[in-house]
Amino acid sequence: MSKEWLTIQECIGLPGFPGSVPAVRNRLNILNTGQEGVKRKRRKSKAWEDHISILPVYVRPYVADSDPASVRNEASAWEAEPKEIWDMMFRLLTPEQLQVTYLFGTKGIGAVLPSLFDNNSGY
Repeated sequence: MSKEWLTIQECIGLPGFPGSVPAVRNRLNILNTGQEGVKRKRRKSKAWEDHISILPVYVRPYVADSDPASVRNEASAWEAEPKEIWDMMFRLLTPEQLQVTYLFGTKGIGAVLPSLFDNNSGY
C-alpha cells in the first residue's frame, strides 16, 4: 500500500535527503513552498505531515514500495527530470559555492578565475 502523507522521520534516509531532522524539515519546507494543501498536522500528534506529491519523482518509489530492495532494481527509481537534479544540486551548495555561482552568473568566468585573464600571468 502506498503512503500518501509522510513525517520528517519517514523522510530521513531517502535518496537525496539529509540525515538529520532539522535538515530534512528544511528540505521539506523548501519543497512545499508556494503549494497549498501539501502540509497538514498529524492526528493525535505534534508532528506535521507532507504530501508525497512534493517529493522528487525519483524518491517516490522508495515511499510507495514497502520493499526497498525491489525499488533499487527498477530503472524508474533512478530517473529524474533534469530540473529536479539541478534543483537538488543547487540546494546542496555551500555558501561559498553559492557565492561563486552568483559571481559566474552575474560577472562571468573572469570574476571567478581572474588569473586566466591576467596579462601579467606567467602562463
